[in-house]
Amino acid sequence: MRTAAIAGFCCVLVLGACGGSKAAVSTSTSTTVGASTSVSTVSAGPSTTTTTVELPTTSLPCQPLPIPTTPVTSPTTAASSLLTAVTELGDHCVDHVIFDFTAKGTDPPGYTVTYGKAPFVGAGSGAPIAVAGNAFVVVKVQPGYGFDYETGTPSYTGPKSVPVSNTNHVKAIVETGDFEGVLTWVIGLDSKRSFSVQATGTPRHQLVVTIS
Repeated sequence: MRTAAIAGFCCVLVLGACGGSKAAVSTSTSTTVGASTSVSTVSAGPSTTTTTVELPTTSLPCQPLPIPTTPVTSPTTAASSLLTAVTELGDHCVDHVIFDFTAKGTDPPGYTVTYGKAPFVGAGSGAPIAVAGNAFVVVKVQPGYGFDYETGTPSYTGPKSVPVSNTNHVKAIVETGDFEGVLTWVIGLDSKRSFSVQATGTPRHQLVVTIS
């Protein structure tokens, strides 16, 4: 099974019973990609239930899917999200671009994901920023930061242009803005494609853009 290999972005949601707190999760999906996800529920004690959502464990033939015509936006208002990591993972027909955050609240990060047009410039500076690709998905997290102003230290210390390898469609992942509470990254693609978005608040504060 491929479950172990992709455990890094499987979502585990813990729901408290009898008036306890709820783990937050929001999912905006523009299209259905591949097989349906499998859901398993197990008992985790007298008052809690753990639900694990897994990616498909079997590969289906690659097939064309509709391209979103409107932005995909967060259904909830989120607390500030501090970026900690950006990674990519090629998976059969699709690519996952994974943004990890820390936050004080349990809500998923607030986001807007849509197609944009080159050329791109840095938010605030206006300096030109090159992004490889023939089509571009623009990811905005708001309120989002790569710097923790409470501690005076960067929350994200990785590269502004994330190296990509073994991908199906992704050619570049580049930060174009971290300005006035709006964190912006651009995903360069080989061509315009469908995408879906999934955001979780607990136990992992994360935003995943899946390109198909």
